[in-house]
Amino acid sequence: MIRSIKNILKRINLSIIQKRIESGKIVYFESPLEELAFKFLPDKFGNPGKYYVKYYGQEEYEISSDSNSVFMTVNEGMLISKYRYDRYHLIEGVHWNKRTKNPSTYKSVGT
Repeated sequence: MIRSIKNILKRINLSIIQKRIESGKIVYFESPLEELAFKFLPDKFGNPGKYYVKYYGQEEYEISSDSNSVFMTVNEGMLISKYRYDRYHLIEGVHWNKRTKNPSTYKSVGT
């Protein structure tokens, strides 16, 4: 049952992201798995809009609309707020910040 609820939520997010892009609205969405945040800006003159992306800890840059990352995130991503997108470069990435543990600081028996 939990799996079916997740699939339903993914389809709802998918339809919301796609519908907003198709209707020419500014859309903010992210791929938590890839630690990417996207912004779609529609073009005023009927041309395809532009996509911008941010990684955790990095500044925004433009990305091609036919990028695999854009395609996957539109299909599997989540909507986010403008506020979260604007602050995305200030967030430390979880996957890239793994630190190695220091040797055990516990004392051995008898010391």
